[in-house]
Amino acid sequence: MGILFGLTAALCWGIADFVVTRVARAIGVLHAFFYVQCLSMLATAALLLARPGAPAPSVGTWALAIVISLINLVGSLLLYRSFAIGTLALVSPIASAFGVVTALLALATGERPATAALAGAVLLIAGVIVVSRSHHGDETDGHQGPTLRGVPEAIGVMFCFGVAFWALDYVTPALGVLWPVLAIRLIETAGALLWLLYRRTPPVRLSGQTWGLVIGVALLDTLAFVAFNLGLGTAYTSIVTALASLFSAVTILLAWGLLRERLAPGQWVGVGVILLGVLLVSL
Repeated sequence: MGILFGLTAALCWGIADFVVTRVARAIGVLHAFFYVQCLSMLATAALLLARPGAPAPSVGTWALAIVISLINLVGSLLLYRSFAIGTLALVSPIASAFGVVTALLALATGERPATAALAGAVLLIAGVIVVSRSHHGDETDGHQGPTLRGVPEAIGVMFCFGVAFWALDYVTPALGVLWPVLAIRLIETAGALLWLLYRRTPPVRLSGQTWGLVIGVALLDTLAFVAFNLGLGTAYTSIVTALASLFSAVTILLAWGLLRERLAPGQWVGVGVILLGVLLVSL
């Protein structure tokens, strides 16, 4: 089941990232982040209302959940920043390589998955990097190549998300699947609100279509987090995170299928590597 949950998280995050691109282009990165976090918080709270009762873990566990939420907030802000100022084909694979950080931390703290599964996790991560980094179109047509803008932010994303997703395995058993997600959403919503207040920018008014897109992103993002946390209870953290890191490949495939963006030959190689990795992880 951990494999299914990891793939579900990847699918939901991949679709959400594809949709949120339209939202960010319509209303701006800051406002898109704010509305998505607010609605994701409400969606998580609604799920908790359907399952009444609060956990009673130690103060240390709650403190760790808050630290994880703050790390995730920094990673999310850096992610939006890197996508806003950097070359997507360059910063996306760096950011999505958070699975490498999580896997290394999991191995360092005692996880010992089967050799085939570990090899599959490595292939999954490598496939995501290949698919994300291969460029579309002809690079010899006179357009300027990618710059290093956004790369430091993307490296920050890799480490923040890698640490946060690894640490979630230490709070999920005590807090359950939903409470860590709510903690993350509360802090990210507060962070987005403080960002707006600091910029002295009131939230923009959304059209009906944009509301629909924002709601869709919030629901998908919430489902992805829930699936990821469920996966942590049934499989190794390194394996679930490797599967979840497929989200960037999902986004690129959606762009190819729905926006008619063609895949470069190197990206097809990446897709093949990803499928092989899924097979090995599933053994």
